Amino acid sequence: MRQGLASSTIFSLASDPPAAEPIALGHAELDAATLTGAGASHGCAIRKLNAAGATLNHATILQEGEPLALTLSSGQSLGGAVAWAASDTAGFVFDDPVDVVGALARTLASLPAERREMPRIELHQTVSLHHKGAVEFTRSRNLSQGGASIESERVLLPGDPVQISFDGLRPMDGAIKWASDGQAGISFADPLPWQVLMPWLRQVQQTPAHPIRSGMFPAPGLIPEAHAIKLDAPARVREGVRWWNVQLRGLTSQLVEFETRAPFESGASLWIALPHIGGAPASVIERDDHRYLCEFRLPLRPNELDLISDGAAA
Repeated sequence: MRQGLASSTIFSLASDPPAAEPIALGHAELDAATLTGAGASHGCAIRKLNAAGATLNHATILQEGEPLALTLSSGQSLGGAVAWAASDTAGFVFDDPVDVVGALARTLASLPAERREMPRIELHQTVSLHHKGAVEFTRSRNLSQGGASIESERVLLPGDPVQISFDGLRPMDGAIKWASDGQAGISFADPLPWQVLMPWLRQVQQTPAHPIRSGMFPAPGLIPEAHAIKLDAPARVREGVRWWNVQLRGLTSQLVEFETRAPFESGASLWIALPHIGGAPASVIERDDHRYLCEFRLPLRPNELDLISDGAAA
C-alpha cells in the first residue's frame, strides 16, 4: 500500500477489457492489491482499473484463464480470471461489472485523511477550452483534483493561462503545464475538492455519453423563423451553480437553439453565454433529444444580433 505519495493508479470510467498496452506510470506509486486462488496469495499492484477489469503489475507466474480473486487495499474482493499475462503485467477480467466510482470511494475512505488524494480518472468527455480569447470544444483524457489532460490541436505553450469547462462543474482556471503531439496537461489554479469530484463522477458514470459535434446543423431545427441566424459555435450554459458545454445552432432576438448533453427540464431557468455580447437569461420551452429551444427573458437588441451574426460569418 502506498505510503505518503499520491497514487499513479488510473481509475477509468471506460468499460473496455484491459488491453496489453503501455501505461505511463510517472514517479508515484501504485495501489497495492492481492491475487488469491488455489490456496495461494500473491501481491500485485494496480496500474489501471475500470468496470470490466484491471491491468496489474505482478511478480509471479500467472496462467491465462486462471480464476482468481483480486482484493483491493480497501478490502473489496473482486472475482475474475486472467485474460492475458506478460512477464510483469497481466490483464484481469472481472466476473461482473464493477462500480468504479464506488471502488474509488472505498479506496479513499480506507486512507488516512492526510493522504486522501484523488488519483487520476480516465475520462473521455467533451470539454470547452478558453485560450487567448478563443473557445473550442475538445476532448479530455483524464482528470484529477489538481489538473486535467486534454486533446488539442491549438498551439499551447507551458505557462499559458487557460480555462476549462467540464459538463456539470464550475469552469476552472489553470495554466498549461506541458503540451506535445496534440495533447496538453493543465494545472488548476485551485484544486478540486474530492467531496465535489466524487458525486460529480457518480453522475457522469450514470449518464450516457453524448458527444457534441460541430458542423452538424439540425434540420429542420427547432426555431420556426426562416430568418434565424444559423450558428455552429461552442458556448456555455449555467443552471444554478452548474455549467454545461453547448453548441449554439440558431438564434433570433427572442429564441436560441443549442445542443448539449445536459438534462434540462422544460421551464428550466438558464444563463446562456453568447459570443461577442456576454450572456442573457432564458428559459427552456422545447426539447428534442439533445437539442433545446429557449426563450430569452428580454429580447436581444438589433446591434447584439449584428455582432453575433458578423462573428459567425467571419
